[in-house]
Amino acid sequence: MLPRNVDELIQRTEILCGMTVGQLAKALNISIPSQPNYAKGFVGQLAEIALGAEAGSKPTQDFINLGIELKTIPVSYECTPIQHTHVCILENNNLCNQTFENSNFFNKIKKVLWLPVEGEKSIPLAARHFGKAFLWLPSESEIAKMRDDWQEIMELITINGITTTNGDYVFLSTCGGNRYNYQYGFYLRKSFTRTIINNFLKTM
Repeated sequence: MLPRNVDELIQRTEILCGMTVGQLAKALNISIPSQPNYAKGFVGQLAEIALGAEAGSKPTQDFINLGIELKTIPVSYECTPIQHTHVCILENNNLCNQTFENSNFFNKIKKVLWLPVEGEKSIPLAARHFGKAFLWLPSESEIAKMRDDWQEIMELITINGITTTNGDYVFLSTCGGNRYNYQYGFYLRKSFTRTIINNFLKTM
């Protein structure tokens, strides 16, 4: 069930803080994948269920009534992101009419609930702990930089077709499909999400 307000959502995340993936899976009566190949996205899906998110992969925020997107983020022992963060897939059926402000990308990143989780490969999946979640609203300068990256990516697509691209904060890369029909998605660079986490840690 969707949380009724932000306070209720934060209270739910506080329950998860310090829990292991195994403990949460057991509480929800969900089996942990036995093979790493099948575990991709599992922790995020587990968190969505626990917190009451409903959107899944739909082009809306996970907590649509609050306008908040949930992003679980695997971190190292030093609390730095281990991987880039997938935001959304490229909507390539209506490229000409997209602007940054009406894009699904902006819809997904304008208010994000970050949920850190241990991501070191040396830690078994079931033993990985959830950290303290925090709400992030990008600053005007962060939005401006993401807009610049997004617009450059879209311009390159119109010139060269869909391909992987590099931006300072945002980049486009394959996220599924096969060599005959790739699916592309927008990602936030881990150097950027590291800054987001560091800024949060400074407030604690």
